[in-house]
Amino acid sequence: MIILLPIMLRLFSIPRLMRMLTPRDLKVYQNPELENLKDKTMKFTDYILSRNSLTSENTCLKRTLVLYHFLRKMGMDVHVCFGVKYDKLSDSEAQKKLEGHAWLLYHGDIFLERNTEVTKTYKQTYCFPDKME
Repeated sequence: MIILLPIMLRLFSIPRLMRMLTPRDLKVYQNPELENLKDKTMKFTDYILSRNSLTSENTCLKRTLVLYHFLRKMGMDVHVCFGVKYDKLSDSEAQKKLEGHAWLLYHGDIFLERNTEVTKTYKQTYCFPDKME
């Protein structure tokens, strides 16, 4: 799946891709191994993304989409969020660059991010699914 994401991102809109990555039924259940499975999924995803030249760009987006898909399959009610911010290239106001970021939310909190403070600097523009339970 990680290898196909660059192609899928070019072919499909984000809402359509999200529907494709979302398991049909979210079965939230208690699994004593869930924490271990979550950690393994995160580590494996990070490992693959760090070693694959096809996925080296926009890794936050690919990482978020892969984790979303597999964590939802495990029964975790995670949500994908997208946001933007201006990054100053210089002190001149004319030198601004728009940056985007993708991250997961779980129970309304930023989830599995390396630096949540940096993520909080982005203005959230879209979340999927849009209803938080």
